[in-house]
Amino acid sequence: MTDVLVRENWIFDMRTDLLHYSMRFTSLFLYLLIVLTRQIKCQPVCSKESVEMVKRIARELSQVKNDSMLYTPTLADYENCSRSTLTCFALELNVLFVEIQSVAKSQSRQLSRILKTLTYKLQDKMKPCPDCEFYQEEGAETFLETLLNVLQQMNAEKRCAPEKNKRH
Repeated sequence: MTDVLVRENWIFDMRTDLLHYSMRFTSLFLYLLIVLTRQIKCQPVCSKESVEMVKRIARELSQVKNDSMLYTPTLADYENCSRSTLTCFALELNVLFVEIQSVAKSQSRQLSRILKTLTYKLQDKMKPCPDCEFYQEEGAETFLETLLNVLQQMNAEKRCAPEKNKRH
């Protein structure tokens, strides 16, 4: 009988401790959540790093024999269906790197992650946007050139460069 009583007290103490700790850390958790949410919301929808990656990948790809055909959205598609367009580029980029495994493996993974992150920050103006398979197939060089143009357009629209302080 005393074992049962001791066990119940131990469970009660454990629950009390858990409640106490959760109450202590709730405010910290909420603070971190608010700070991170503000950072995500305030981050520009652009990536200068991705432009450089696409350029490097295109240079390395030019040294390899490649006849890959990839679904390639246009710059006009990006203007109306920005989220869908970037999703398509990310998917087709994965296809490209499966087909030509030796070229820029680490770059491809990192670029795919960047594109997916950018995708979550965009909204399509037009509904419904076409699936990736509805875009015209182009060679890998044209695909990368178009992706580069889209990323440069994003950077130009969103003013990614840090603003210089004006001196009075």
